[in-house]
Amino acid sequence: MSNKLLTLVANENFARNEIVNLIKEKFSLNIKTNKPLSVNAIELLVESISDDRISDIEKFFFQSKIDFCIKNQDHKDFKVLLCDMDATMIANETLDDLVKITGSDFNVDETSKLAMEGKIDLKTTLKNRVEILKGKPKSLIQEVLKNIKFNPGSDTLVKTLNSMGYESSLITGGFKPISTFVGEKLGFHNIISNEFEFDNNDCFTGEYIPITGEKNSKFKYMEQVAKDKNILFDQILSIGDGSNDLQMLKHSGLGIGYHAHQIIKDNIKTQINFTDLKTVLFFLGITESQFLN
Repeated sequence: MSNKLLTLVANENFARNEIVNLIKEKFSLNIKTNKPLSVNAIELLVESISDDRISDIEKFFFQSKIDFCIKNQDHKDFKVLLCDMDATMIANETLDDLVKITGSDFNVDETSKLAMEGKIDLKTTLKNRVEILKGKPKSLIQEVLKNIKFNPGSDTLVKTLNSMGYESSLITGGFKPISTFVGEKLGFHNIISNEFEFDNNDCFTGEYIPITGEKNSKFKYMEQVAKDKNILFDQILSIGDGSNDLQMLKHSGLGIGYHAHQIIKDNIKTQINFTDLKTVLFFLGITESQFLN
């Protein structure tokens, strides 16, 4: 069994020696080295961990509200960053925000939740929501843009990994020009999303160009990236929260669920439940002193 890297990230500062001793005693682990990443993050090199022990560690740190990542020591050669947008890079669900502005009584919150849990078809829900916009002015998009809230750490994550040579892509089931605004603001190299169609009066037609509008669209894009760049899936880092991210996260070298829906929590082992997007950098072994803000 290979050595493992166990990374721990908390919202509060923790005493390095105390956490090391706790892990040694509670889980009988042989900690070979410990590397402080910040006052609230630490990376431990551990001499192998059995599956049973990993399960115990997961339960303990989840109950302690500490985010953690366990990966092989030699798993470091990442080249590509793929990020979901809505409820990942930003707090908003932007298509839902747009529908709400129209005054429609369509229950967008419940519909989106069911789609992100994989309980109803994503393509159908997108079609239904876009149809509600028919005849409404394109200018409504500006209202959505005014209220976008970037999730904490999103800019630091993208800037830092860009500076380290990653190729970054924002890949979303959302829509241009909202995705363009978000992607350019954060500095993504590539922005992949669906596109609204507008008529000659700059009103929504109720139709759209479905670039990322199906269940496995993101995974298909990931396959194309790997082929074009001649890299392995193991060299891809991905982050998302919903059912349309599942295959992308599952096949990435490191797929991370971010404050995710249950379908992601049930199927993806690495989760950020309690902290922000800077935790992704800690999971990669990057110290806070290396962050670009």
